[in-house]
Amino acid sequence: MISGIKRLFSKSAIALGAAALVTPVLLSGCSGKNDDGVVKFRFAKSTTELSLVRIADELGYFENAGVRPEYVGPATAVPAVQLLDQNAIDIATGMFNNDIDGKVKGFKFTAIASSMLDLPDEPHMAYFTKAGSDITKSNLKAIEGKTIGLSDFNSCTDLVIKRYLKKNGVDLGKVKFLQLKNELIAPAIERGEVDLGVFHPPLVGVLLSQPDKFTQAFTSFDDWGPLGGQAPYVASNAWLQKHPEAARELVGIIAKTANWANAHPKESAEIAGKTTGYPVEQTTNWHYAPNALLDKASLQLWWDLVEEVGEPLPGSEKLKPEDIATNAFNPYAKSADLLETQDHNTTILDQEQNNGVFKTHLVDISGLEDQK
Repeated sequence: MISGIKRLFSKSAIALGAAALVTPVLLSGCSGKNDDGVVKFRFAKSTTELSLVRIADELGYFENAGVRPEYVGPATAVPAVQLLDQNAIDIATGMFNNDIDGKVKGFKFTAIASSMLDLPDEPHMAYFTKAGSDITKSNLKAIEGKTIGLSDFNSCTDLVIKRYLKKNGVDLGKVKFLQLKNELIAPAIERGEVDLGVFHPPLVGVLLSQPDKFTQAFTSFDDWGPLGGQAPYVASNAWLQKHPEAARELVGIIAKTANWANAHPKESAEIAGKTTGYPVEQTTNWHYAPNALLDKASLQLWWDLVEEVGEPLPGSEKLKPEDIATNAFNPYAKSADLLETQDHNTTILDQEQNNGVFKTHLVDISGLEDQK
């Protein structure tokens, strides 16, 4: 077992650095069918990054499937939606505000499967201080004049906490937001260089396991509630047009994996630890939308969030969720239409609800007939 959080983060930094270095080479591959007829999809994640695709791989769900991932490393300098449009990758996942921006820019991709939601005990993000800090959920003004460490801007890591603090009377102009790599934020808190850090699973569990060093002040659920955290799986339109049935099978696997993870949080967290290299007994995982079905409410949340504390691109206000996302490729959907809300998606489905891909205005796929 890895001893000490500093050593733990140092190991992760090396792994992440290596992934970033190999990304340009790996992205030069091409998708298509193997000799055995299996359709490959180039997935913008490394094998050490947590995702439903990676969990499905660990569970063996791709072993006898007609579709299989090829991990090509994370999108770094270039947004994933742009790489999808350039046919450099086939599938990606990320915060939905990036998808909105990509559509404004005219990139050709479609959101095809749901991902994370938020629960009080399985949050999308958690916010930690050094043990003994006066920054608490009931004393948020204490963050004024201090520093928040986060991994990225114009993403969930900065937008959600900015809105939460703003709603609770904190003057954001008096708060310093410092961008650091994920694995460097906790050590910075220990050294006193950062007063509050923003963390995702599996690191949430790692920090919770060290109450002598870190205290969870609040979570993302406190801001955006149960609909927060949506980071849909998106596919290039070119790949969807070429492999619609493989896309349907992939969404089915994502749905099956999401349902398994929700029903087996401990085992899911252990896979998270195994995948990312953190101690398996300390890690946590996300909660996922059942059946991978997409809904309007959890996507619309991103327009509202960016409008309040972000910088929306001109033209984004003309878009709506159904201009970007569809359930057309989901075997558990009764139509291509988005659900109104996840409140309509509370039953775990183990039987397919349709006979094939639905027609959708988002992707022109020849030969499809309207399903009755």
